[in-house]
Amino acid sequence: MKKGLLITLIVIAAILLIGGITVVSTYNGILTKSEEVDGKFADIDNQLQRRADLIPNLVNTVKGYAKQEQDIINSVTDARSKLAGAKTIEDKSNANTELTNALNRLLVVVENYPDLKSSQNYMQLSDELAGTENRISQARRQYNEAVKE
Repeated sequence: MKKGLLITLIVIAAILLIGGITVVSTYNGILTKSEEVDGKFADIDNQLQRRADLIPNLVNTVKGYAKQEQDIINSVTDARSKLAGAKTIEDKSNANTELTNALNRLLVVVENYPDLKSSQNYMQLSDELAGTENRISQARRQYNEAVKE
């Protein structure tokens, strides 16, 4: 009888040990994935900040050519400020959408100023902004993939 009890206790201990290892391993995996998601969001945040940092230079370049387009320039500046002040993911997302819309209106204005489009400074800033937009898209894709996992 004692031998059977000992074997039962060993089996129960082995099952508990295997269960404990599985729980700890799963928990560590979840924590790792959670950190990965946070890291991917930080990548998006970094690219949004990069874009926000480029905007003052772009706005100043456009200001020199399009003084009468002050409304659009102000909307870009305001949207940039909202993005810089956003704290939550939802606020950042909303501010980013507003900034994207304002930048799209600004690009329409630029179409009306052929001299501006040929300005070396504007062309360089525009290329940097386009590159940043691509980086934001890539960071979003990676973030979404990390969230799925």
